Amino acid sequence: MNYLIVMSKGSSRGETTNSVIFPMGTAYVSAYLKSKNHSVFTANLEYANGCTQDAIARLIQQHDIDAICIGGLSRDYPKILEVVTSAKTVKPSILTIVGGGIISADPEPAMSAIGADIGIIGEGELTISELATALDEGNSYENIPGIIYRKGDELITNSARDEIDDLDSLPFPDLEGFDYARYVKDTGGGLIVGSRSCTHKCTYCFHPSGHVYRQRSLDNIFQELDYQYTKFGVRSFGFSDELFASKKSRVKDFCERIKKYNVSWAVGLRVRNVDLEMLKLMKDSGCATICYGLESADETVLLSMRKNITVEHIKNALDLTYEAAINVDCQFIFGDIMETPNSVEKTLAFWRKENQRTQINLNMIIAYPGTFLYKYACDTGIIADRVQFLKDGCPLVNVSKLTNEEYQALFSRTEELKLHSHTLAKTIEILEINDPGDCSVEATCRRCDHRFSHALPFWFKAAVNCPNCNLNNEIEPISAAEISVSHFTRNLPASGEIVIWGAGGIYYKLSELFPFFRETRFSLVDSDRKKHGLSICGHTVEDPRTILTKSAGTVLVTAVSRLQDICSDIIANYPCVKTILVPSHKHNGEQIVPILKSVMMPPPLQLHVGESAAHVDSSLQAHGEGTIH
Repeated sequence: MNYLIVMSKGSSRGETTNSVIFPMGTAYVSAYLKSKNHSVFTANLEYANGCTQDAIARLIQQHDIDAICIGGLSRDYPKILEVVTSAKTVKPSILTIVGGGIISADPEPAMSAIGADIGIIGEGELTISELATALDEGNSYENIPGIIYRKGDELITNSARDEIDDLDSLPFPDLEGFDYARYVKDTGGGLIVGSRSCTHKCTYCFHPSGHVYRQRSLDNIFQELDYQYTKFGVRSFGFSDELFASKKSRVKDFCERIKKYNVSWAVGLRVRNVDLEMLKLMKDSGCATICYGLESADETVLLSMRKNITVEHIKNALDLTYEAAINVDCQFIFGDIMETPNSVEKTLAFWRKENQRTQINLNMIIAYPGTFLYKYACDTGIIADRVQFLKDGCPLVNVSKLTNEEYQALFSRTEELKLHSHTLAKTIEILEINDPGDCSVEATCRRCDHRFSHALPFWFKAAVNCPNCNLNNEIEPISAAEISVSHFTRNLPASGEIVIWGAGGIYYKLSELFPFFRETRFSLVDSDRKKHGLSICGHTVEDPRTILTKSAGTVLVTAVSRLQDICSDIIANYPCVKTILVPSHKHNGEQIVPILKSVMMPPPLQLHVGESAAHVDSSLQAHGEGTIH
């Protein structure tokens, strides 16, 4: 049989951060199957031409595929479903095999939601190889451990498979099979998995690779590092382990060996496992970032989460890591079973105090399948339909001690505070600004006072690592501009309703600088459905289609990264809109002043919808003041 193993389009993107998370599990499965001489073809649909169904149709026909294999986590359900559905549409007789955390976490609901023929439970290498051997030879797979499969209208779950003890026995992941060279070029770095599972069982976490923490030998890890360093030119490595090391001795040994490569690297550690000596050794050997699991600054919540850490551990780790000048990637998550209004305020107070020194992300807990929180929510009836829960994208559910009203208000609050400035550079000076708005700035590092320059769009902010100490500094050009209400509001209608399109960072900054944006004549819309119903800076986020019901004549687009698409949408679908306002800037002597520019919409009949994007784009590039026709 011919097997096609795919990474879905968008599989390397995180749900909320858009961060790149190359699915190494799929590459490991592919490598193992190939090592056993099965007929395997691979594809990373992220880099394939055309839509998913067209790409799969092309691959199935080109290689005469008999079975298609894909894996992922519960949050990847829509992408996995698209692949399975596309394959069945192209070739109804094809065998669909799905693995990864989405199946391992809660097999039957996942199989029901996806409609796959066979699911792989737990680590996939040994299981799928035995399955492929049985399929190749025409034998039954009813006794192969670690699978769930369809038999008529039933789902049959076989016995569990033991976890792989010796990770060194596995071949290196099949990186070449999934366009890893392009991935490295696009992201500037590579990934290595040095261990599987974790030593702890936090209530919000599911370990898709098993329950027992196992590590590869350092010799084995450095053999792969040598391969990636030489073959793909990787000079920055991220270790995607749930826990990089449970003992300081392993970290120190690793530091001694990696220092000679002169690369940067990032790992995940527990806050109670670090000391200054180890952190300085890590810094000296190239460690750029440490991922810590903070989760809460309330002792009761930490205990409920089974974190086995204290607030003092968190403070100590953040203090020492800042002293060692290593960046921190961490977050607080709200909504634990023991979360109360008081615990929320404790955590937010900690966040405010730490905010200028450490960027701590804020999120709500998601009760992902397989976690203790998920089981609790199912047992208590909070999640009534496990299949529908997965189909709905694992939405937020309130398992806390907060009322539903308090919970929703907290969700809005965290989404708003995400937009707040963090770890700002001490000073920012705009050196030069060019059309269409790119500017050069000079900044002073918040830690070592080193002066450095950087280029970025005027209306955006960026976290930039100091060339001297490597600590990140958030740079926000608008903070160095002259703020003039009269200049900014010149093109705003004196009366009437105005719709703001984009509940993101620019909208947040404008609301900080110009409080009048909180007035009732302004309303807020966003294309992201997950934001609908949230209250951000005094306005409830609505669906853009509300423009039709409100008959608003003016739209201020603050989602400027999607400006062309939004303008095209307005021209095609909202004839009531006569004017689009766009955040821009002007020189006022020696200062840069934020202003609004107006794009007057032409009569709908005078513009073909197909031309709208190009028309708007070329008009915006002109950057003339006043009305653009």
